[in-house]
Amino acid sequence: SVDATQVMHKILHAELSYRVQPGPLTLYYPKWLPADHSPDGPIWNVAGLKFFAAGKPLIWAQDAADMYAFHLEVPPQVNSITAQLDFLLSAPGPSIDFSASGSAKLFVLMWSQVMLYPAGMPAHAITVQPQVKLPAGWKFSTSLPVASASANNITFKPVELDLLIDSPVQSGQYMKVVQLTPGENPSHEIDIAADSPSALDLSPDLIENYRHLIREAQALYQSHHYREYHFLLTLSDNTMPLGQEHHESSDDRMA
Repeated sequence: SVDATQVMHKILHAELSYRVQPGPLTLYYPKWLPADHSPDGPIWNVAGLKFFAAGKPLIWAQDAADMYAFHLEVPPQVNSITAQLDFLLSAPGPSIDFSASGSAKLFVLMWSQVMLYPAGMPAHAITVQPQVKLPAGWKFSTSLPVASASANNITFKPVELDLLIDSPVQSGQYMKVVQLTPGENPSHEIDIAADSPSALDLSPDLIENYRHLIREAQALYQSHHYREYHFLLTLSDNTMPLGQEHHESSDDRMA
């Protein structure tokens, strides 16, 4: 469960719940990320880490050799614990920093930023029930199927951890959806978020080029590997420019 209502202050709050058994437990923060080329998940942006069982705090320790691993002891007769953490967003700088993903008007949630997952299980065997709370009045786009949405609280359908990490959520005060294959299955769309309404207006020629891209890819491969596809296009001077290909979406950011 991610609270992004303070994203304009560059802070995310997250709470994670786990089914556990009594005894030693190791949780990992993601180190290798999709489309990244080194084991540098931004653990240095994590703050305020706490663990609880039945409302009581648990003692934990960071691994002496692997700073991405956290060890704790689950008390007897305890079958669930919670973790709380904050993630501090960065401002764009001269080097690659995937944490530079939000401004006062928009935000791209990368689930890996707020994730701790149990050791000893492959990512595709871990099922997650994700939730996010957005600033009031913000819209959102993602390839994740939605279970329910009321006001600014969105609950997604249960999803495997590896697919969740590969499914960013784009949100913002100013957003626009451009359908590229209206009425067709699967659907393809460009979801645009920007710091101002005027920045949402893509040229008709650019949109037509995207439509050509869809048709040419289908003609070349004669198949598709996704339920639907979202080009998540973020136009902002306050996020790091990048282009990342994900399973059912792309995360594309430009000035």
